Amino acid sequence: MEDPPASGMDSKKPSSEDEITSSTDRRPFGGLEFQVSEVVGRLEAGVNAQDAVLNPQDAEVNSQDAEVNFPDAPEMNKKEPRKTIPGFFEPDETPMDEILKVLEDIVMKTDPSCESMEPPLLPTDAVTRAAILSHSIAALFARLERSHASKLGGYIASETTRWMSYLFRLEDYNAYYHQEQLEGLVRVTKMLLHHRYPRYLEDGALAFANRLPSIYSCVASPLGVVQHLCRQLGLPLACVRPVPVDSSGKSLDLEALDRLCEEDVAANRTPLLVLGEVGGPPLGWGTPLAALAALCTKRNVHLHVRGHALALPVALPRGQKYSIADSLTLTPGPWFGVPGLPTVTFYKIPESITANDHSKGVNPAGSREIALAALAGLTAGSARLAALPLWTCARAAGENRLTRRIVAAFRSARAARALIASADLRLLSDRPGGDEPPNVDYVEAISQASACVAFQFAPPDVDKPPPYYDKLNSWLGQVLQREADMISIEVCETEAHGVVLRYCPLEGSLLEEDRVEAWASVLEGQLHVLHATVALREPFQQSVKEHPCLTLVHVPGWAGLGGVRYIPPGWDEAPQEELNNLNKQLVETLRATDGAFSCGDGEDGMACVRFGMVTADTDVEELLDLVISAGKDVENNSKALVDMTEVVKKGITAAQEELAREAWQEGLLRRVPVVGRVVSWWAPPAPPAGRRLLLANGTLQTTEDIYRRVQKKETEEPARAHSPSRPTQQEHK
Repeated sequence: MEDPPASGMDSKKPSSEDEITSSTDRRPFGGLEFQVSEVVGRLEAGVNAQDAVLNPQDAEVNSQDAEVNFPDAPEMNKKEPRKTIPGFFEPDETPMDEILKVLEDIVMKTDPSCESMEPPLLPTDAVTRAAILSHSIAALFARLERSHASKLGGYIASETTRWMSYLFRLEDYNAYYHQEQLEGLVRVTKMLLHHRYPRYLEDGALAFANRLPSIYSCVASPLGVVQHLCRQLGLPLACVRPVPVDSSGKSLDLEALDRLCEEDVAANRTPLLVLGEVGGPPLGWGTPLAALAALCTKRNVHLHVRGHALALPVALPRGQKYSIADSLTLTPGPWFGVPGLPTVTFYKIPESITANDHSKGVNPAGSREIALAALAGLTAGSARLAALPLWTCARAAGENRLTRRIVAAFRSARAARALIASADLRLLSDRPGGDEPPNVDYVEAISQASACVAFQFAPPDVDKPPPYYDKLNSWLGQVLQREADMISIEVCETEAHGVVLRYCPLEGSLLEEDRVEAWASVLEGQLHVLHATVALREPFQQSVKEHPCLTLVHVPGWAGLGGVRYIPPGWDEAPQEELNNLNKQLVETLRATDGAFSCGDGEDGMACVRFGMVTADTDVEELLDLVISAGKDVENNSKALVDMTEVVKKGITAAQEELAREAWQEGLLRRVPVVGRVVSWWAPPAPPAGRRLLLANGTLQTTEDIYRRVQKKETEEPARAHSPSRPTQQEHK
């Protein structure tokens, strides 16, 4: 026999909320975890609710998600007045609930694509929530004692370094964790300056005034990296030594680098740092790391390597490790697809150390690692604590999930490359990698992998396409970004190849295998439009020259067929404003027929008719005939309007002259003193005279008959109002 259910008051079993509260109270970070999860869920629920308003068919699904993510979502969905955000501090304390409401409102207001159906906040999983939670815990650790925080940060950093070294197949490296992507390179360079210039701590920039350091970077690499490095360390830009590319145009020239090092030594300069890239943006070109490392060892130069190809060893068979560069930078956040993770800079301590007098006095018994790291600020407790988000993410995801994410990224790049290779596009990047044989050398594989797919629409057998193809590639990139949401395409501009399209799965969303065919169909459709536009561009220009009333106009930045300006016969000397108005009216008329027409400005700043992208079945002559016929209609309407304008102007002038003449004649005696008063008393002035213009024949008539009708109506209406007779049915109607 079952016991009767106990009531809520009599039952001593704790409720679910009490269980959560009691369990979170017993754990140091349990309550914090619940609060962070609650806040993230609430923000997602608010965004989904906004999308439900924009997309009614998904309202039911979004409401279910809101209930799962946050139990009080139905109460939050009530219409409440939004809190006005003032320009100054609130005078009183604000509850956290109201702060979240204000934050939700700001998220909605600052969304640049507020009309889109995609929420501005990315969907979060368990790993992402763990990374978000770790930032709150790191802020909480700031309240610990300094020695305790240092030990805690050291333990977390050492364990994270061991895991990342194992995952990326690195050997004998120290690690520095930082939020800014180039901060690690700045700290490593600072460490090198302390190492090569013993008086740098006391003298600062004066220490290398007579012996300038040299930083070598390829001319194809981003210039902003070396500029940021020099600005942060106070180095003159004369320290940067650009290295030309080799004959293939895909890597720095090692022979030229060797000559530059020899010239700098002869000029009493210090070769300090070489910046190498493997799979770096925008084209993913690599560097022969083995030969470059041998050259740097020969010249006693520090080698720093960065690029997406450093993630390739994760996707290769396990069994090897490598340690060829003196330092390298990894970006696990984009690679793992988890926001908020720090950047990791792995570095080695230089073998020989020349400590200055100040460092000897401070720490005479310290080892070379502690001295150099302390000078560079690489072993501070706060720096080690920056590894906590990555440590949390690694534990939450595990090795298998992180490995699968990078393997899927390289597989997606290979699938996109195979698809583009089958299309009529030019490939500019090398093989992404990830499918090497088991016995391949890691260093060789990293040197050859691109980790991205760079391509462009270009004519065959041309090194650099004409400028018109830059417009076509920009148009193609914009269309793919707008219509193909299954892949993230970036539009880049290079000096050697012009505008290039780039897909890098290690920087954003992946192209799923089940959506490759969908993207292929979208790409194929746009390529048909590109080929048709290029094929019809020259016939279009020839046809325009055959029509005397059309003038070919060069429109900067326009990827369509081109632009024309309609100039009717006899309008050659017409004012610029009239021609602009004529062509603008022509565009408005044409857009009612075909939306491919648009109004643009030529190089001379005057308006013109722009022809957009076309398909293969487009008849150019028919389009031009349509423009000419519509132009004639607009011209005739414009002439009628001009004639009507002249008639109105002349009528207004004539009416003003007649009214002024009549007013002078009638008021001649009224303007005489004393006599004018008698005249006005004896004969009051008549109602004001007026003139009306008949547009049919352009003649003037007086408005006396209008005044008489108005006066008659005003006198009849009071009499009709006092009349006792009932209105007839017709009058009532």
